[in-house]
Amino acid sequence: MRTIKFLTVLAIGVGLSLTSFSQDKFGKVYFIRSTGFQGSAAAFTAFIDDQLVCKLNNKRYSIHEVPEGEHTFTVQFGGKQAKAKAEPIVINVEEGKNYYVQMVFQTGVLKNNLYCQEVTENSANTILADCVEDTNCIPENYDERKEKKAQKSKIGR
Repeated sequence: MRTIKFLTVLAIGVGLSLTSFSQDKFGKVYFIRSTGFQGSAAAFTAFIDDQLVCKLNNKRYSIHEVPEGEHTFTVQFGGKQAKAKAEPIVINVEEGKNYYVQMVFQTGVLKNNLYCQEVTENSANTILADCVEDTNCIPENYDERKEKKAQKSKIGR
């Protein structure tokens, strides 16, 4: 009888410890694009840890679940690969917390600059009120569509 109780308690303990290790813990990161008229013609490309996560047009935002830990966020004009020259910001994501990353576009005399800036929740809420959530900023078939578009342009030449 003691053996059965011991094995039951042991099984429950092992089961609980395995579920706590197997569950990833996430925070939410909002990419916000509200650049006004400047640069509004082209989508900005957002990256998390050099992985393409979204292409956002003006007055749009997207929400991404990001695992706990330190992550690098960048934005650039187009492209599927993060560029080395992109100005990164690093955020230590914690479980259950929200982080707001605004895409900032600055015009210059010789060169324009595009970078990410973390903003507070209060500032983000003011900006988000004028924006629309983009839940399909990178469709699953994104690569296939780009390939078909490239093939069509070759045929048209």
